[in-house]
Amino acid sequence: MRWLRFSVLTVFLAVLQASAILNLLSVTNLHITPNLLLILLVYLAINCNSYDAIITSFALGFAADLVSPTIGPYFLSFGILGSALAHIRKVILLNKTQHQAGAIFLTGIATGAVARFFAGFTGDAESLGSLTIIIVTAMYSAIIYFLIKWFLALTVRWLGVGVHRFGDKPNM
Repeated sequence: MRWLRFSVLTVFLAVLQASAILNLLSVTNLHITPNLLLILLVYLAINCNSYDAIITSFALGFAADLVSPTIGPYFLSFGILGSALAHIRKVILLNKTQHQAGAIFLTGIATGAVARFFAGFTGDAESLGSLTIIIVTAMYSAIIYFLIKWFLALTVRWLGVGVHRFGDKPNM
């Protein structure tokens, strides 16, 4: 993994997630937008080795915290559930696009619920939205994944996922 490129991509996606540009894709009057950081989290957890997937999960959780109204719950929920997904993918194959979209949907619901649970300790759970908004956001993110999968595959290849540092594939 090329970590400087990953950092630039994470900052870019965090700024895009917080900007008004993503509101052009919003649905309903609740302004529900896809969670691009969640899509990248699941894709990297599926395609990276476990060590890199854990690091990227916590880094993407920190970026999600920076664009959310509360600090802390997404760092924990993305980190814990991204790490679990990195280990689950060793048992359950997620090679088909439909399975990956299902993983985005389930991970989106789980991370939203866990983040809402952690935010409840500080009294800011209502600022993260209701469970209906969490479910619709996860569903919208899974649908958007079908449209950006090929671009995401090129971007992850640009990050150096699956490529050994000397250019050849590692022996696994």
